[in-house]
Amino acid sequence: MPADPPERRDLRSALAKEGRLYLLALLCAVPGALAVWWTDSFWVGALVCLTFLGVLGSALFVYERRRQERDGR
Repeated sequence: MPADPPERRDLRSALAKEGRLYLLALLCAVPGALAVWWTDSFWVGALVCLTFLGVLGSALFVYERRRQERDGR
């Protein structure tokens, strides 16, 4: 089976990156929404969401940077 052309690889890579960003948004929004539901406080939910974003966003940033270095971009 022949290798994918560069355009297809770039498209697949871009779609995967966007998918990871949507997953990050979901993983931040759900705990924030649950915190609002449990505490009836928007500010607690916002704090939870931002905390998850800080932790998971940092991990995703490091992953993306290492992926770029590995791919030679």
